[in-house]
Amino acid sequence: MIRVHFTAADLGRVTFPVEPHPLWEATLAARALSVRPITPAVRRWRRTAAPRVRESMRPLFKLISPGGLFPDFLTPQAPVVLTPAASAAGLGPAVEALMNTPADVIRDELAPWLPPEIDQYMRGLLAGRAGSRRALGIAVREFHQQVLMPTSGELQRRYGADLGIRSRAVLHGGIDALLSSLHPDVEWSSPVLTTYGPDDRWDVDVQDADVRAVDVQLGGRGLELYPSPLVTNCLTMDAPGRRPVLIYPCADLPDVLDPTTADALADLLGRTRAAVLRSLVHPATTTQLSRRLGISLPSTSDHTRILRAAGLITTHRTQGTALHTLTPTAHSLLTGTEEWLPTAKRVGLDR
Repeated sequence: MIRVHFTAADLGRVTFPVEPHPLWEATLAARALSVRPITPAVRRWRRTAAPRVRESMRPLFKLISPGGLFPDFLTPQAPVVLTPAASAAGLGPAVEALMNTPADVIRDELAPWLPPEIDQYMRGLLAGRAGSRRALGIAVREFHQQVLMPTSGELQRRYGADLGIRSRAVLHGGIDALLSSLHPDVEWSSPVLTTYGPDDRWDVDVQDADVRAVDVQLGGRGLELYPSPLVTNCLTMDAPGRRPVLIYPCADLPDVLDPTTADALADLLGRTRAAVLRSLVHPATTTQLSRRLGISLPSTSDHTRILRAAGLITTHRTQGTALHTLTPTAHSLLTGTEEWLPTAKRVGLDR
């Protein structure tokens, strides 16, 4: 059980990452391949991802224990004071920062839970040797590029869908509605957010019978909420001088996120246009949509124009950037409401 204690100031400092951070995603994905999957989404993803793992990626997996624990230095932590430049600039800078982790930090976080006998790579990493650092950087980069990115379509859709749900919760009910609806195993009773289930904190032994609860005192630092389709229990990271992070399982929305359940939508709109609509459960620019779906910018613009004319999305333009969001009609469509179908057919969405 994890108990997160809020002050009045913390309620105004609850944030989400706009997009998943590459190191967080690589670490959580490697963890999901190392422990027993529970959710159908993880099982589907593992069937595609596991055959892509290569020997060069072993240094990353060596840092994840059989119980799913891993050191804090594998994942970036947001500073208390966030600026527009605080988010990662991409995989390259993130890997460079990982490789430059001070040797004493690596030793402090790894040594307590390593077995007495370790291999040459781990000895080199604990000693701060350049070769071991490079091997870890190569492992993370290749895992992200060769395993995670080619298999991340459903994961990204689930992440975006969850952010859409949280945005609507805040709009309709404020922060109380947001914190009350994160997950069935999360309970909000102001000023404490409690998560139930096995203790998955990364800096304790989950098999320790004396571990009953973890208390996180925010103390005005705020909280970053991080939805992940690759975890089944909430995880927390709390370090002095840093904004604490609570990772929670993404909402399970198979009717929106699993293409096998959306045949009728694809038949009506066309496969690509249906994918554009589903992707917009997380608002996106034209460029972001193009990247998510792997289609050209002109094609993306054409699909959004037709969806906008049908009243399924709205587009707001600021400084040359077009941000697309779903309308309430589209939200109803994606959750199974059929009232819009005759209108959609009349405007020719299936062309």
